[in-house]
Amino acid sequence: MIDIKNIRELLYSSAERFPHRTAFLWKNEEGKAETVSYSKLKSDAEALGKALVKRGYKDKKIALCGKNSYEWCLSYLAVVCFVGVIVPLDKELPGDELMNVLQFSECDAFIGDKNALSKVNSEGNEPFMLSMETDLKELIREGESLSDELISDKVDEEKISVLLFTSGTTGVMKGVMLSQKNICSDLMGVHPCIEANENDRSLSVLPLHHTYECIAFLMIIYCGGSVAFSGGIRTLKDDFASFRPTVLVCVPLLLERFHKLILKKMTDEGKRKKAQLITGLSGIISEENRRKIFADIHAFFGGSLQKIVVGAAALSEEVAKDFAAFGFKLIIGYGLTECSPIVICNSVADISLNSIGKPLSNVQVKIEGVSEDGVGEICVKGPMVMLGYYKNKEETDKVMKNGWFYTGDLGYKDRYGNYRITGRSKNVIVTRNGKNVYPEELEFYLLKHSVIKEVVVTSERGDIITAHIFPDENEIAKKLRKDTVTSAEIKKAITQAIRDVNKRIPSYKNIRDTVIRKEEFSKTTTHKIKRHQ
Repeated sequence: MIDIKNIRELLYSSAERFPHRTAFLWKNEEGKAETVSYSKLKSDAEALGKALVKRGYKDKKIALCGKNSYEWCLSYLAVVCFVGVIVPLDKELPGDELMNVLQFSECDAFIGDKNALSKVNSEGNEPFMLSMETDLKELIREGESLSDELISDKVDEEKISVLLFTSGTTGVMKGVMLSQKNICSDLMGVHPCIEANENDRSLSVLPLHHTYECIAFLMIIYCGGSVAFSGGIRTLKDDFASFRPTVLVCVPLLLERFHKLILKKMTDEGKRKKAQLITGLSGIISEENRRKIFADIHAFFGGSLQKIVVGAAALSEEVAKDFAAFGFKLIIGYGLTECSPIVICNSVADISLNSIGKPLSNVQVKIEGVSEDGVGEICVKGPMVMLGYYKNKEETDKVMKNGWFYTGDLGYKDRYGNYRITGRSKNVIVTRNGKNVYPEELEFYLLKHSVIKEVVVTSERGDIITAHIFPDENEIAKKLRKDTVTSAEIKKAITQAIRDVNKRIPSYKNIRDTVIRKEEFSKTTTHKIKRHQ
């Protein structure tokens, strides 16, 4: 490992060590592969940085919004390395929300792709608009002839360099201020867990404005690997075949969709029972042999995928165990935007499939306010913890106390030193007899039933525990061997699933009421349900 203290050091170090290696690759509109080397990445970033400084954007805030692309990553690197503060924005935000964030964050420029630019009003006192498709090329050409003196200032690692807005699952969007010290210290802490190297290739699927995917792209660049850009969920199968990634960073929902596809294929081909037997014996079968046994599954992912990094929400233990049995290294992590983002993580050398693993080497963790069941609020301290919330000292003071960040997540440490999450403190239901009920635990059990597609557990009318359920009508129809199902049949299937769950939990946790939904829940772009709605 080479110690880096800022992102400019990261860029320069990799360009020096791997000048001719491919840093990024993608398919153009004609379907042909395009690549960019590390030396080209460095020269493009320097040229873009010089042009932006020349145009008066030194130490200014520049918004960045668009699909995952080389232009997105280049803009990010150019701004944080040489110019000012980057403000990555969710490309799925509607125009009025984009405008609100731009005004609140006081951005002086807006770099976006054509879809993002079409949402924003460029008249009046709005930020100056720069197109990823056209303006960046012009700026790079302009910057190539400018003096290096424009970008020779020393990087201040302690000041704000990235301003990120939380995804809004609670309905309150806050601006998280991160320094380059925050981001690079997190990268240095995570890298030994993932063990990425110059032979790795990641497939970028999750939106880059999210810290989780962003730290992944920075880590691959740090170690000299390559980042391939997916065309989206619809093209994933072709992307796996074309790019043959070795690393995939994803959220549980995506992995669970893959899992369903795999199990369906096994069932259709009459291999389900054989697979169950093999997965049951996976502890005594080497990883190499498991990869051979499940070669068709590995072929679906391009044949080279080795490591799957999962975070941002809880993963089903069944799914985790199956992917490990198939011969993949499954690395489960935990983090928050406020922590750059990862603070607790499994490692390749120490994988625990039913926990979030152990703290990074440069992170301290404590459990505050432990209840009688041993659960308390997870608090963390380390160099990756944010500078604070932008223009919001009141909210900052609520979560930052004596250098400790209070995550709002509840959990405990098991006897092996691994941490486990039980839920969010704001979601806890306290019954009349003082017992704590964690909605996430009940949701976990309910989602084990295939007839339930999505669920949120709440407390209605006092402490009556209620499950809001979006059913899987196709699964119910399949179980009944019918093409369509009635409302009564849906209700009966859901009622039976709830009875099964209630049998295995204490009576004070029992689900007493049910609301069956006709539509899916509203979600963030990282597929987390907006519980406040």
